[in-house]
Amino acid sequence: MKQIKNIFIALACVCTLAGCEKFLNVNPKGEVFDQDMFTSAEGYEDALYGIYAELGTVQYLYSDYMVWVPEVMGLNLQSSSLDVTNMSMGLWEAYGAPNMRKGIWSAAYKTINHINNILGYIEKGGDDQFQHTPLYKGEALALRAMLHFDLMRLFGPPAWADAQAKASVMPYVTKYAFDITPFSSYDDVYKYIIDDLKTAEECLKADETLLPAVRDNAAAGFTSCRIIHMNLYAVQALLARVYWYKGDLVNAAAYASKVIESGKFSFRPREEFIQSENGTLNLHETIFGIYSQQSNMKNAKAFGFSSSSTTLTVRDDAYVMFNDGSSTSGSDLRLSAWFDGTQFKNLVNRAYVEGSNSYDGKSILGINMIRIAEMYYIMAEALMESDPAAATEYYDAVVVTRDLDALTGVATVTADILYNERCKEFFGEGYRWFDMKRLGKDIQVSTSVLLPGNSLNTYVIPMPLSEEENRQ
Repeated sequence: MKQIKNIFIALACVCTLAGCEKFLNVNPKGEVFDQDMFTSAEGYEDALYGIYAELGTVQYLYSDYMVWVPEVMGLNLQSSSLDVTNMSMGLWEAYGAPNMRKGIWSAAYKTINHINNILGYIEKGGDDQFQHTPLYKGEALALRAMLHFDLMRLFGPPAWADAQAKASVMPYVTKYAFDITPFSSYDDVYKYIIDDLKTAEECLKADETLLPAVRDNAAAGFTSCRIIHMNLYAVQALLARVYWYKGDLVNAAAYASKVIESGKFSFRPREEFIQSENGTLNLHETIFGIYSQQSNMKNAKAFGFSSSSTTLTVRDDAYVMFNDGSSTSGSDLRLSAWFDGTQFKNLVNRAYVEGSNSYDGKSILGINMIRIAEMYYIMAEALMESDPAAATEYYDAVVVTRDLDALTGVATVTADILYNERCKEFFGEGYRWFDMKRLGKDIQVSTSVLLPGNSLNTYVIPMPLSEEENRQ
C-alpha cells in the first residue's frame, strides 16, 4: 500500500449559520496508517475520514471514472476521451482501455486495503475500546462491502452467466496484507458482501437515534451529519441493492422496506426542483453520499462549465426521453432542474460555474451514492407480479413528486416502465450500464456497432492482466 499523500478534507459539513468548516489532515506515514492514530478515538475517526476522502477525490473512484465510465458505457453520456470511448465499445485492449481498467481495479483495492488496516486495529483493540468503536467498525465493513460489490458489478459476471463464468471471479480481500488473495466464486463473493453488510447493520444500531428524519448540514463531530457516513440505513439500502442486483427480490424488498418504513427519508419538495441545488446531497432524499468538492470541480470541467475543454456530453435523445408523455400537466421537473440547453448540470454546483455566485451552503457538496427513490423502485419491481396495485403505488410515490402522472387508476407498472424511469431518475449517477447488464440488454453503440446483451464480453470488463495471472 502506497502512502496517501496530503489528504485534506472537509467531511464535516459547512454550517450555514455558524460558518464553520472542519478540515482534517489525514497523512499516514510510510506504508500504513501511523499506528499512533489508533490509540485514540479521534485517530480512528481521522483514518475513516481519510477513507471517505479517497472515495471522493481519487480519479478512478467515485469523483470521476467509477461514475462516468458506466454512464458512457450505458450511452447516457458521450466522451471525447478515446480511452473511455473504447471502453464503451467493448474494445477492452484498445488505446487507453487497459490503463482505465487497471486504474479502477487498483484504486478500489488500494482503498480496500486501507479499510482493512483500520479493521485490523479494531480487531486488536476490541469492539468496546472506545465509545463509538461499533460505528467505526460498521462503517468500515460497509465501505469494504460497497467497493467489492462495485468491482463485482464492473468486472464480475451477471446473474444470468453460466456456472463456468461464475466459478472464479475476483478476490474478496479481508486482511491488510501484501499477499495475493485467492479468487472466490460468484456465490462466495456475494456471501462475503452480504455477511459484511449484515455485521455492519448490527454495529450501526445507534443511527436509529443519531440520524434524524429532519436534517440540516450542521457539523458537530463524528456522530453528526450521518448521511455523509455509511450509516445504518445506507447499509440496509445497499443490502437491498445487492439482493436486487443478484435477483433475490424477496430479500431486496425486505431491506428496501426497512429503509422506507424508518421514516427517515422523504422526497424533496417541488420548490427544491424549481430552485435546484445541483452537485449536492439532498437533505430529504440522500441516504448516503460522499462529501466532495473535488467531484464538483471535475464535473464542471468535464461538462464544459469551466474554461477547460468539454469531455462529456449528453446523449442525443436525452431531452426526448424526459418528455415522453408521462406528464400531461407539465414537463418532468428533472428536465429543467438537471439540464440547461445542451449541458447536464445535475452534478455541478453553481459555485463551480465560471462567473457564478459562490455555494449558498444550503446542502452538502458531494456525490449521491444511494437515494430513497431506489428503494421505492425495488419495492415496485418486487411486488409487480404478486401485488400489481401495491407495486404501482410505490412507483407513483416517486413519479408524482417529479410532476409525472400517477399510473393508479389508469394502468399498472411494468418492467419496461420501471427500467425507463430508473434511467431518468438516476441519469448521470452511474446506474444505467449496471441496469442494462442485469437485464442483458443489447447496447446499440452506433448505427453500425451493436454489443449483444447475451454476450459476457459485452458486460464483463476484463480485469488487469497482472491480476488475471493470479486466478486459480
